[in-house]
Parts: sequence; C-alpha cells; structure tokens
Amino acid sequence: MFKKALLIGVVALASLALPALAQEPAATGAVPAGVRWGAISAAFLLGIAAAAGAMAQGRATSSAAEAMSRNPGAAGPIRLMTIIGLALIESLVLYALLIASQISRL
Repeated sequence: MFKKALLIGVVALASLALPALAQEPAATGAVPAGVRWGAISAAFLLGIAAAAGAMAQGRATSSAAEAMSRNPGAAGPIRLMTIIGLALIESLVLYALLIASQISRL
C-alpha cells in the first residue's frame, strides 16, 4: 500500500514539474536572474551524501567494535578492514563534493 502511494506521489510531483521544463532558454550572454537551481541541487546533494556517509561510518564502526568484542584475537584484521572501509565511505562523500561543484556552475 505504501509503495503504491509513494509511486502516485512521485508521478504527481513529476507532472507538476513539467511546466518548468517548457520554459524558453535564457539569451546567451545574459546574467541569469532568479533561483540558481544548480546551487540548490548541489547543496541538497551534499546534505544527502554527508548524512548517508555519516550513517554508514557509524554503522561500520559499531559493527567492527562488536566483532572485536566477540573475537579479540581477530581485532587486528578487523581494525584494518574497518579503516579501509571508512576510507572508501569517505571517498564517496568526496566524490559527491566534486559532483556538487560541477552542478553548482549550472
């Protein structure tokens, strides 16, 4: 039931956005007036990426701590894999920062 309502909501939102896509492009060389959607979407992208990265890092750290408490003999390899995993999670957030910097120029 929830999936159906979510799908209907997304379709309704997309249909409401169609008039915005029908606007004529601005004249070349003119300074765009109004809302800078590139900057807003870049901020939204960074917010989502930072929140998801923080949640993933917290979950990975708590799982590693639990694994080390269950098996102290394997603490070294678990710690190493946790550090590698945290670095990869953080790199995804940095990639989002690069993408956001490109989007904000739009």
